[in-house]
Amino acid sequence: MERIYKTLLLVIATLLAVSCYREKPFPDDEKESTLEKLPAWHKGYMDIHHISTGRGDCALLILPDGTTMMVDAGDLGPGDNFKQEIMSRVPYTSRTPGEWIVRYVSHFLEDAGLPSKQIDYMLVTHFHNDHMGTPTSYSITSNNGKYLMTGVSHVGNFLNIGNLVDRGYPDYNFPYTGVFENTMLDNYFAFLRDEGNLVKEQSEFKVGSSDQFVLLHERDNYPSFNIRNIYCNGRIWTGTGENTEYFVPSGVDQSVLSNENLWSEVINISYGDFDYHTGGDILGGFGDWRNIESRVAKVIGETDVVQCNHHAYKDAMNADFVNATKAQAFIIPAWDYYHPESAPLSRMIHNGGMVFSAGLVASNRARLLDDGRLIKPEGHIVVRVYEGGGEFQIFVLNDKTTDYEVIYKTDRITSNK
Repeated sequence: MERIYKTLLLVIATLLAVSCYREKPFPDDEKESTLEKLPAWHKGYMDIHHISTGRGDCALLILPDGTTMMVDAGDLGPGDNFKQEIMSRVPYTSRTPGEWIVRYVSHFLEDAGLPSKQIDYMLVTHFHNDHMGTPTSYSITSNNGKYLMTGVSHVGNFLNIGNLVDRGYPDYNFPYTGVFENTMLDNYFAFLRDEGNLVKEQSEFKVGSSDQFVLLHERDNYPSFNIRNIYCNGRIWTGTGENTEYFVPSGVDQSVLSNENLWSEVINISYGDFDYHTGGDILGGFGDWRNIESRVAKVIGETDVVQCNHHAYKDAMNADFVNATKAQAFIIPAWDYYHPESAPLSRMIHNGGMVFSAGLVASNRARLLDDGRLIKPEGHIVVRVYEGGGEFQIFVLNDKTTDYEVIYKTDRITSNK
């Protein structure tokens, strides 16, 4: 009897093992998710996708008439030289960040009924690897072998870019001649010179302008939409007309001028009552002219959604900026253990804003204790502004799969003004 009992147990165990077994899918396999998906963009909406790759900043904007824009496309490389933990590449390490960006963009443009391989504007806020890409051990060589595809140069091999704007064009000699002599920039320039790239035009960033980034399809139908160029290269919009002011004092030592973050391009987007800020890595932790955040804050005032300057690191998101913008939501582009730091995070939370993070290092959330627990679930952060700009909503999409399912969402929020 005991033998029969043991035999039956063995048969049952075997059947259970067979029934439970399934081959692990290859990470890139597309699977139909049963979870909620982001409703498709349609005309009149403005969507701002903060794409999480674990390796740098990238935002896709679908503007109210279907004009598209990308702000940065970073790839800092393997990240094996950091003392503290950084994020893994997401959703999987089987592809480069540039590949994941192209896939993400094509997915949501196709979903919106727009050309899936076209970006009308590309804005490179400044020349750091996590904002533009740098040659790495996993970078893929371009078809003609002239450079490595990474970040912006990867995107520009697979998506048509109507107009690429960066802070250096056309001379690439600010703040001093020779500032751009390094391997990362050599690779970027090789990409720009290559006739095989998909960049149609390049332009200089025009501080003070509200006519550089415009709606290309139905501009007259959205008169309340506007993108204003606020700051770049030591020059700031005064808030009147297109007047600007240059405030970098003469005689500054080259060792100070070499801080690339100081020269980041800043834009503000307005749509009806809604306002959005993105400013690369501008800084606010100095007590002199380098405190760019406080100058920008005076110009832009209340702003509904703020993409955090310099990843909400300790030298950014100062009290002047946080108090002046009165943001209802702050979005942190994160990949490092120090994104965000505790003091900037505390200022944002105690100012009453919700805090979101496009990616996040788990050990940093734990290090930030109670404030860390107040950061909303991390992932791709999508700000959807509804027709006319009176209301917006924020969605968090899963950045660990290619299903992009919604894992968190706010209710509709009334814009400030």
